[in-house]
Amino acid sequence: MSDRTSFDEKHINEKVIDSPPSEIDHGIVKDWDEEESAVRRKIDFILLPTLALAFFCLQMDRGNISAVLTSTITKDLNITTNQINIGTQLLSAGIVLAEIPSNIIMQRIGPRVWLSGQLFAWGLVATFQAFVQSYPAFLVTRILLGFCEGGFIPGALYYLSTWYKKEETSMRTSLFFYGQMFASATSSLISAGLLRLSGTHGMEGWRWIFLVEGLLTLFIGIFFTLLVPPKVGDGRPLISFGRWSYFTERESHIIRNRVLLDDPQKAQGHIQITWSDIKNTVKQPRIMQHVFLTLVSMSGFQGVTQYTPSMIKALGFDSIKANALTSVPVYCSIVWLTILSFASDWTGHRGPFVLISITWNVISYVCLKTAPYTLDKWHRYGVIAVANVSYCSMHILNVGWLSIYCRTPQERSVAMALVVMAANCAGISGSQIFRTADAPKYTHGLTAICALAGASWGLAAILGAQYYIRRRKASGNQV
Repeated sequence: MSDRTSFDEKHINEKVIDSPPSEIDHGIVKDWDEEESAVRRKIDFILLPTLALAFFCLQMDRGNISAVLTSTITKDLNITTNQINIGTQLLSAGIVLAEIPSNIIMQRIGPRVWLSGQLFAWGLVATFQAFVQSYPAFLVTRILLGFCEGGFIPGALYYLSTWYKKEETSMRTSLFFYGQMFASATSSLISAGLLRLSGTHGMEGWRWIFLVEGLLTLFIGIFFTLLVPPKVGDGRPLISFGRWSYFTERESHIIRNRVLLDDPQKAQGHIQITWSDIKNTVKQPRIMQHVFLTLVSMSGFQGVTQYTPSMIKALGFDSIKANALTSVPVYCSIVWLTILSFASDWTGHRGPFVLISITWNVISYVCLKTAPYTLDKWHRYGVIAVANVSYCSMHILNVGWLSIYCRTPQERSVAMALVVMAANCAGISGSQIFRTADAPKYTHGLTAICALAGASWGLAAILGAQYYIRRRKASGNQV
C-alpha cells in the first residue's frame, strides 16, 4: 500500500490495542528490503488463486439455484418459487448457525484440514441434490449444504490475514472475493450450457446443473487439499510429502518475521477462541455497525441477484440466453471492484468507497423500479444489467474496512464470522423479497430493494462520519 496510509489507520493499528504489545518482536531484526516485494508477490501467486478457486466452488454450489429456477424444477417437484425461497432461507440459516462453531474448530485443527474437509463435504451434498425427488428432500439438501459451507469464508479470510500485513489485507480480500464474483458470472454460462442437456439420460436440465457443478467442486477439493500451504511461512503442501517447499528458507524467514513485526500477536499461531472473545466482540458498537450495514445492504442484493435470471427470462429470452446474459454485469462488477479496491488501498481510506458502491445501488435500483415496462427487451435488460454491476462490492469493501480496525486475532476471527453471518442472514430475508404473486414485474420487490439500499447508504454515511470524528480527535490530541 502507498505511504499515504491514513492517520486513522495508523492510529488504530498502533494505539487502540487494549493490552500492551508482545515482547516477541524485540528479537526480530529486519534484515531484508527489496526482497520483501518479491516474496509478497510469490505469496499472492500461490495463495490467492488457491483460496479464490475454493470460493468459486462455494458460490457456484449455493448460487446455482437462480439458474435452476429458469429450468423445470418447480414443475418436476410440484412446488412454487415461494417454496424454493424457503430452501434458500434454510441454506442461509445453516451457514449462519455453523459460522462461529466452524471457526472455533478450524483454530483447533488448522486451516488446511478443516477448509479442505468443508470443500469435500459440501461438494458431496451439492452433487446429490441432482437426485432429489420430493420437496422435503430438496429442503434437507439445502440446509445440509448450508451447514457444510458455514464458516468457510471467515475461516479463509482469517487464514489469509495471517500471511499479510494489515495494510496489505484490503486488496487481498477483494482478490479472494473475485472467486465468488467469477463463479457467479461463469456458473451462469456453465448452467446455460448444461440446460441444453435437459432430457439426456432421462435427467432434466436442473439435475444436470447440480450434478456437474457438484462433481466439479469435488475435483477442485482434491486440487485444493494437495496444494494449499499449511500455515504462514510453511510452504510444504500435502503433495510434496514434506520433501519440497514453495519457499526457500530465506523466503520463509522473511514471510514469518515481516508479519510478526507488523502484528506481534500473530506469533500465537493457532489461537483459541473463547465465549469471552465472542461476547467482547459482539459488545463493540463499532463492529456491530459494520455487521448491520452488511445485513441491510445485502438483503436487497440477495433478492435481486436470485431473481435476475428470472427477470431476464420474463423479457422474452429463453432459459439458456437468460442465464448467459446474467453473467455480463457480474464480469463488469469485477472491473468495478478492482477500481474501488485499488483506490481504497492507494488513499488509505475505506469508508468513502463503501459509500460510492452503495450510491450506485441506490441509483440503479431506483432506475430499475421506475423504468417503463413497455421498453423493448434489450433496453429493459440494460437497466437490469446496470443494477447488477455493483454486485456485492459494498460487502467486500466493508469486510476490508472492518478488518483494518480489528485489534486482536481473536477479535478479527469473530468479527469476520459475524459479518459473513450477517450476509447470510440477508439471504434469509432477501430470498422472500421477490414473491410468486409479484411476478413478472416484481413491483413490491423492487420497492423493497430501493428502501434497503437507501437505508444502507445512511448507515454507511453515519459510520464513516464516526471514523472521521475519531480521526480528527486523535489528530488534535497528538498536536
